[in-house]
Parts: sequence; structure tokens; C-alpha cells
Amino acid sequence: MLKENNPNRSIHCTVDECKYHYGEDNYCSLDSIMVGSHEKNPTDESCVDCRSFDCDKSCMH
Repeated sequence: MLKENNPNRSIHCTVDECKYHYGEDNYCSLDSIMVGSHEKNPTDESCVDCRSFDCDKSCMH
């Protein structure tokens, strides 16, 4: 659920391309996020993904 353009100071984020990214403050504007993995047996942080990511207008062709 989206918080009306307010940063959620419990969720830090540096992915500028996500539509939920809260600008220069580097926070997420969602109330909560879903974290998952693209690997069957994740072994390090590169295997973990934010499943709440949604590309903003800057990365759409």
C-alpha cells in the first residue's frame, strides 16, 4: 500500500528507478515491501530481491 508520497523511514532504498523511491532521502514510500529471491537456495545478498519494485516512467521505453 502506498503512503501518499511520504517516506517510510523504516525502509531504506537507493533504487532511483523504482516509482516508490522517495527522492534524495533514499527511503521507500510504501507501508511495507515484499522481499524474495530468484534463487532456489539463496546464498548471498545478490540472490535477494525487492518484489515490490515497480519501474517508474524513466525506465519505460
